[in-house]
Amino acid sequence: MKIVTRCLPRCPYPGLFFAGVLFLGSHLQAQTQTPAQTLASMDQCREQVINQLSFSDKMKMRTAMSAIQGNPEFIAANHAVTNAPTPEAQIEARKAFAKLKLDLVERQDPSLKPTIDKIRAAQAAVLR
Repeated sequence: MKIVTRCLPRCPYPGLFFAGVLFLGSHLQAQTQTPAQTLASMDQCREQVINQLSFSDKMKMRTAMSAIQGNPEFIAANHAVTNAPTPEAQIEARKAFAKLKLDLVERQDPSLKPTIDKIRAAQAAVLR
């Protein structure tokens, strides 16, 4: 009788195997997210990109965000998110609001374009 003591495939870098399993698990989870989880993932992507910025870029981002707070388009989009009738409508309103916010920040400070592009790419990966 042969006893099998090993279930995992032979991998020269076990860490890569487990990283692949975690990636696949998160990818499958992303496909079955609730609306609240989708919104949280969008926020998390933005925060991850911002946390990787230099201090001066973080301050530029904060200054640009403060400057756009009074923009009528910003206020209307924020109002649409707040008054969305269903969770699905809220997600659509948040997507539109996120896009508008990034567009306004980019217009406010064009030097932040590389950062804005990173945020857009991260959020697009979540929304697939």
